[in-house]
Amino acid sequence: MKLKSALRRGAALSLAATMVLSTAGCGKSDNTKGSTDGKAKAETTQKPDSDKPFDGVTVKWALTDNAATNTETKEMIALIKEKTGINVEFFITPTSKAGEMDKVLVSLMAGEEMDIIGRTPLQLEEFYKAAVLEPIDELAKADNYDIDTLYGGQTVKFEDQTYAIPAEKDIWLTYYNKKIFDEANVPYPTAEGWTWEKYVETAQKLNNPDKNVWGSFMSDDVACNYMQATQKGVSPYKADGTANFDDPAYADAMKWFFSLGNELKIQPNCLDLASGTYPYNSFMVNGNIGMYVYGGWVASALSDKVKYPRDWDLGILPMPYPEGSEPSSLTITSCYAIPKTSKNKEAAFEAIKTICENKYTLGYGRVPAKILTEDEAKAYIESSLLPKFKDDNLTAEDFMAGWFDNSRAYLSEKIMGIADTTIGQIYTEEGQLYGQGQKPLEDTMKSIQDRANEAIKEAQK
Repeated sequence: MKLKSALRRGAALSLAATMVLSTAGCGKSDNTKGSTDGKAKAETTQKPDSDKPFDGVTVKWALTDNAATNTETKEMIALIKEKTGINVEFFITPTSKAGEMDKVLVSLMAGEEMDIIGRTPLQLEEFYKAAVLEPIDELAKADNYDIDTLYGGQTVKFEDQTYAIPAEKDIWLTYYNKKIFDEANVPYPTAEGWTWEKYVETAQKLNNPDKNVWGSFMSDDVACNYMQATQKGVSPYKADGTANFDDPAYADAMKWFFSLGNELKIQPNCLDLASGTYPYNSFMVNGNIGMYVYGGWVASALSDKVKYPRDWDLGILPMPYPEGSEPSSLTITSCYAIPKTSKNKEAAFEAIKTICENKYTLGYGRVPAKILTEDEAKAYIESSLLPKFKDDNLTAEDFMAGWFDNSRAYLSEKIMGIADTTIGQIYTEEGQLYGQGQKPLEDTMKSIQDRANEAIKEAQK
């Protein structure tokens, strides 16, 4: 992977400095634990004789105001303090709007001091390209911390250096409304052999336009456009590094996904999704959708019956997979990294270790990225997950099959590689044109292929 030239980086730094000075709302939170004046203490002195060598050290965690004030974050900060003695202060930044540069990245490029950032591997690639991340291999070595073994090789690496530790995996599931199955007199499906072919067949049985019931729902997430190609093991890049979207599997995947709404009419079509008539949370709020395939965060949302009240019981299955392929599910990982501007890198490393090892234990339905034995996974399910769904009669086996099946392949939901962010935008734009009937499939795939190759060339300069 080639980085931008020094000249480009200098220009980006200048731009970032200008942007961060004009960004309202960025800065430190006054909710500083262990600080009497609400400001970060520049404490770096370690106490080697203590079992908490960073006791009293303050680190800055970059978060939006909403994320910083939620209950899970508050509990995580308390746990960091309990286990390490480290105080956490927030560096608050607004949420970036669509098309905007990540505001945390802007601040780091301008030299703002931070110690902890949390992002997906795809997002962290942009931080790496901007040269604002600290490699953590030496920190791990000094701490005798075997990251690769603990996390099964899921760490974020660029050019053979480790830059982030994974905390949790957001694994896609099939969610289904048992009430709709009961009313249609359709048996609940089982995890064994749960293919896309069976999914479509089941959705057709549930579909009832007269009662405004949809058999299926999937949002317009760009990953849906190519997910069947991903599940069939087809790489988005050829061996020479160029785009591989002229492989027929990508055209087949695009055609299949949009056929669900446009032709089979078992779910809202592309125009309905684009108009906002059916937002991403339609399954949770409307009660008229039989099945919904999306990320694991949906399970956590559905456990909150105050926010999402419902008069129906939930069922879950693994994500469907193409017939003839090995069982697989899409996933995206949340990771934690240390910026170069950190003045307390050792303490920051201790804090992100604590987050990644323990966040799932707080009881918010997280799937840990660290490797669990089967017994550990079952114990976690029974203690933390099942109580949240006691009215739905879900079982430990349901969660084991969906989230903890070691025989299943867990694949990145996003395209990962050279110019991946730009390629994702290209795929979104071209897919919408095809889905809305404005462009033939052959022309759509040619445009994606040609534009992706241009983006790859540009990224390699």
